[in-house]
Amino acid sequence: MTQPVPPPSADAAPLQFDRAEFTEAPPVTKCTVCQRAIQSVYFEVNQRLLCPDCREQVEAAMTGGSKSKRFLTASVFGFGAAVAGALVYWVVSLTGYNIGLIAIVVGWMVGTAVFKGSESRGGGVYQALAVLLTYFAVAGSLAPDVYKELTTQPPAEVAAGTPAEEAVEPSAAGNVVLAGVISVAAPVLVGINSPMSGLIYGFALFEAWRRTKRTALNIAGPFKLQEAPAEGEAAPAEPERSVG
Repeated sequence: MTQPVPPPSADAAPLQFDRAEFTEAPPVTKCTVCQRAIQSVYFEVNQRLLCPDCREQVEAAMTGGSKSKRFLTASVFGFGAAVAGALVYWVVSLTGYNIGLIAIVVGWMVGTAVFKGSESRGGGVYQALAVLLTYFAVAGSLAPDVYKELTTQPPAEVAAGTPAEEAVEPSAAGNVVLAGVISVAAPVLVGINSPMSGLIYGFALFEAWRRTKRTALNIAGPFKLQEAPAEGEAAPAEPERSVG
């Protein structure tokens, strides 16, 4: 004789079949370059997790290649940024405002371009290149003012006893050459007359130097990922990283 099945308690939660409930999956350790999941072994390159394949690619990119090609590329990139920065500086000066702080932007532009052209390596040679190009960019931005000053000056007095018709006035080409020569020293001359402008030019050169510092490649490893605990097994209090 079968016994009757007791009715379900009111406190018992009913079974849910209309929706599924999922538990959150544990986070997956991924390579910061290729974004693939790291299976067991990884490296730390400048405090970034990399898989073995990406670690080899990064190391090869930072140590191999042609030095002359990198320098040529950095020179072209830096020269283009210097010309663009000088034009920006000069165009702003046409508005009647002499915003010397733009020189710092020029230093940033040149330094960034040279660093990119060096394949993000940097170093003493690229720092010297960036500083030199930044200086000439500032000098180039001052060249139109130097030329204007030369062409608007009254002609020099003719020496006594010299006929006026024999006095030779400088030609337009001569003024251009003379303005170019004076412009090379213009940042120094402006800095002497205006210490604040000289300080700003110094910051511009420092920014170009800072942006092209050598990139240090710190590689640590290989390390092994700690295996996840089996079901029912308590996880360790502190994960340990083993060095291979």
